[in-house]
Amino acid sequence: MSYTVEVCCYTIEDVWRAEQAGATRIELCADRPAGGTTPSYGLIEHVLATVAIDVAVMIRPRGGGFLYSDDELMIMQRDISMAGRLGVEGVVFGVLDAEGFLDVPKMQTLVDTAKQNKLMVTCHRAFDQAQDPHRTLEELINLGVDRLLTSGQKPTSIEGLPLLKELSEIAGDQLVIMSGGSVRSSNIDAILAAGIRHIHTGSAQIIQSQMLTGQPGLSMGGPTYDEDIQMIINQKDVADIVKAVKRKAGQSQEENG
Repeated sequence: MSYTVEVCCYTIEDVWRAEQAGATRIELCADRPAGGTTPSYGLIEHVLATVAIDVAVMIRPRGGGFLYSDDELMIMQRDISMAGRLGVEGVVFGVLDAEGFLDVPKMQTLVDTAKQNKLMVTCHRAFDQAQDPHRTLEELINLGVDRLLTSGQKPTSIEGLPLLKELSEIAGDQLVIMSGGSVRSSNIDAILAAGIRHIHTGSAQIIQSQMLTGQPGLSMGGPTYDEDIQMIINQKDVADIVKAVKRKAGQSQEENG
């Protein structure tokens, strides 16, 4: 029984923590508050030189929805090609139209670019904002997308489990359904019990900055941004998720053995 524990990482420290926790794949991003955008060339290259596990790169030129202009589409194509030249395992993207349906022509352009670079393709949680999940799933399969990351169109995977199970049954071997959306060690057993074996988590914790001095009231970000804290991957929680997934996969092998 195959399984995946993919960890969403924003820094090189996140990547190290995810690898040490036993993750099977990294989803590499920038801009945590926006939910992930395309990371820098330097970060991608350094991660590939540093860890041995698979790396999938987010292809998203900005936060703020999934409706992209033709210029943004060209930027995404360039980023996909660059990721392919660097040697990543896959890329992650999703494009909707103004009505909230999958923008099939633009998705086809990006999928073709990825396949030309021999990359696996994941459609991310743009799916969770799409109209008609069944139609969207069928379109993704027809486009040749390899994986779908979704919370079942709910704020969390636990809330979205009914749709996650349904999508997984419909997709079968045509496309991997990956559960993501507040997946933690505290709820992983319920997700696994639903038959989901491919997991995406961004479980994180807050740490204090190591800066010894600062300028009170001065922020490089927005007015509510706190320069004195950092978000990092919660290594213990991810390790517990990995253990649970491995245990469930082993049990399934024995039952089918």
